[in-house]
Amino acid sequence: MRKILMVSAAIGVLLAGQARAQNPRWDELANSPFPNGFPTEQSRTRLMDEYYFQRAVQVYLGALPAVNMLAIRDGSEAKWGAGYNILPVWKKRMDANAIIPTPNADVIYAQSYLDLKKDGPLVVVAPPGLIGMLTDFWQRALTDVGVGGPDKGQGGLYLVLPPDYDGPVPGGYNTFRSPTYNVFLFWRATLTKGPNGPESDKAVATIEKTLVYPLRAGIPSEWKKMQFPDASGVQVNMMYPRDASFYEKLARFIDYEPVGSVDPYLRGMMASIGIVKGQAFKPDAHMKAILDKAAQVAPKMAEALNLSTDAIPGRRYYGGEIKRRWINAYSGVDDKFFSNSYLNLDVQSTFFLMAYSSAPYMNVNMPGLGARYPSTFWDADGNYLIGDHTYRLHLPANVPAGLFWSVTLYSPVDGTMLKNGQPFPSINSMSNIAQNADGSYDLYFAPKLPAGATESNWIRTVPGQGFAASLRLYGATQPFYDLTWLPDDVARIK
Repeated sequence: MRKILMVSAAIGVLLAGQARAQNPRWDELANSPFPNGFPTEQSRTRLMDEYYFQRAVQVYLGALPAVNMLAIRDGSEAKWGAGYNILPVWKKRMDANAIIPTPNADVIYAQSYLDLKKDGPLVVVAPPGLIGMLTDFWQRALTDVGVGGPDKGQGGLYLVLPPDYDGPVPGGYNTFRSPTYNVFLFWRATLTKGPNGPESDKAVATIEKTLVYPLRAGIPSEWKKMQFPDASGVQVNMMYPRDASFYEKLARFIDYEPVGSVDPYLRGMMASIGIVKGQAFKPDAHMKAILDKAAQVAPKMAEALNLSTDAIPGRRYYGGEIKRRWINAYSGVDDKFFSNSYLNLDVQSTFFLMAYSSAPYMNVNMPGLGARYPSTFWDADGNYLIGDHTYRLHLPANVPAGLFWSVTLYSPVDGTMLKNGQPFPSINSMSNIAQNADGSYDLYFAPKLPAGATESNWIRTVPGQGFAASLRLYGATQPFYDLTWLPDDVARIK
């Protein structure tokens, strides 16, 4: 009897696999009529539409790091202006008014966008105490700056060269050549703990010591005066598009940047849908309709992949016998998303669907350095986190974060901050959080304050909206790595 059940189960698994592999649309395409070896006009048209659609989907996923970055720049510059001297600072912390993937309310952000084609080589004077980076516009790090960079947190001089620069390179700088003319300057400075919670004044003062100027502008009177607009509380849309305008933005970028900044395979994929450097991108109405659908489908594919933990090896932080539901956004890759011998397109796509910026210090596996970011979309029973319900997250005592830790709630669709009516959908260790007698913490996610819970330990959720919970451990210490400290799963309170 047991053998029969095992055989039946095996047949069931096989049939289930076959069922998953069947799709009426695929059957229709596979059975397209080709009389005498030639397609009918209807077959040819249908197959070519599918060809362009598939090309467009893959271009979307492959170019997402760049268009993600372009949308952030364009949204910022539309609000505060363009120029190497403009550095918007979220002086009272970033909040849900910033529509951007996975913003962080628990450090002070400052972001600027340099144009080396327009301004030539640029000097960046980085103040001490930063956790920052300079990246190209494919979000490949040129260097960490600050604690993880060559200045080791003491502040320093950085020189950023254009990709085609052939002039003399002076000494005395930390010098880096960018593959793209566009460069992202991203500073973070840590909050300080005050009597009423986190304080930002020192962090803002640190960032406002930044200086950027052209290498060839010899005297300070020729430099543009630095501007540090306050971005906190300002409604600004820096989200990448999910329609055909995605490809229009990409085409302008490709035309502006050197050919060598994009690998030949992705250039070939883009050429299939009409994006070629030096050529006008003018899709007709039919092609634009295909691109529009592809731009709707591609991010949904990335979200489905993001929620298919078994599709990406090493996705679970705690697997094996532990079986916790926290996942690793950097599973099995370095900061440029390489998994040994190949570029891991799956991890890259899921990362930039929900987040932006990547650098070595963000992904260093060394106790006491960098940060770890376990995240989850599920409760302890494996159900998606939904804003209608009440949940508790138990964090055992001695959270392994040498600097600080935080928990933030985000949209599972695009990583935007949950707009829940609170100043920040976040709790961090610099706040006056209530602790249990043993030093542990109970945090609550619910549409209203649960009975018996302390308001400082509660993040409001939005009924009818799912959410993801992200646990940030800055300066993650040894107990995180040797698994002697484990966060509980998010538990629904019924």
